[in-house]
Amino acid sequence: MKKSLNNSITIAQKEFADNIWSPVFLLLLITFTLIVFTYSYQNGLKVERVGLQDGTSLLLNGFAGLAKIMGFFAPLIGFALGFDAVVKEKKSGSLNVLLTHPVFRDNIISGKILGSFLTLALVIVISTLISIGTLLLIIGGTLNGFELGRIAVFSIITFFYSIIFMGIGVILSIVVKDAADSLVYNVVVWFVLCILFGAIVIAIATIITGQPFGIGTSSFELALNMANISPLHHYAEATVGRVDLSWGGIGFADASIKGIFDTRFTLFQWFGEFWMNLTVLIVTPIILLIIAFIAFLRKDIST
Repeated sequence: MKKSLNNSITIAQKEFADNIWSPVFLLLLITFTLIVFTYSYQNGLKVERVGLQDGTSLLLNGFAGLAKIMGFFAPLIGFALGFDAVVKEKKSGSLNVLLTHPVFRDNIISGKILGSFLTLALVIVISTLISIGTLLLIIGGTLNGFELGRIAVFSIITFFYSIIFMGIGVILSIVVKDAADSLVYNVVVWFVLCILFGAIVIAIATIITGQPFGIGTSSFELALNMANISPLHHYAEATVGRVDLSWGGIGFADASIKGIFDTRFTLFQWFGEFWMNLTVLIVTPIILLIIAFIAFLRKDIST
């Protein structure tokens, strides 16, 4: 048992190092960091100009404005960590080499997943620190424990949200035969679930019901039910209290509690309102990673 755990940890360390020094991942990380910095700067200027609203601190108001950009681009980090996790090693023959050593398939896949977890956590920590530093530089003041707690919960939600897409990426990496195909499929999934999903749902609901889309109509109710399929829907509700953040989506229907940064309500009240969304965001990646684990154990990985 101990030897098996050590094998998984060793593979996780290798996966973490490979991710950090991967040119594709580094390019995406730099781009993501620049996007976070830019939006943090813009949100800092905005909240400084608008001032305090609804009893929320300026810093938390700034973070609320970042939720949309995180909802769009955090999945790309997850995909970048998963899309070639297995297929790359399979094509290079390194998986067969690994299996000649005293390691088992479950050590390999668990190590790869753990290494990707560490990389993803590092990216989210870096982006969070950049956002905090940029916002504080613009609006002034200091970070107190109350604000840090809300930001920490937001970061944890973002972590689980990103793991969903990492799990999809790992599954596709196991199933497909080429890394380029895996990348294309992942980009398509991201584009559909994070960019166009709201518009697609509205169009489908309008066609099925034959009614124009609007609050109180059958098409609106159907679109709300269909929105539960999207991870972005659950992320949007838990973080900013909106039904959807995608382009042309159902973004105008706000919850009574406007997400984790609405300090008019306690964390217990927030959890009571959004516990179902949080459950989906936590359970879904677990299910996807179990599927990836089983698929890898059953997959023929010979070259």
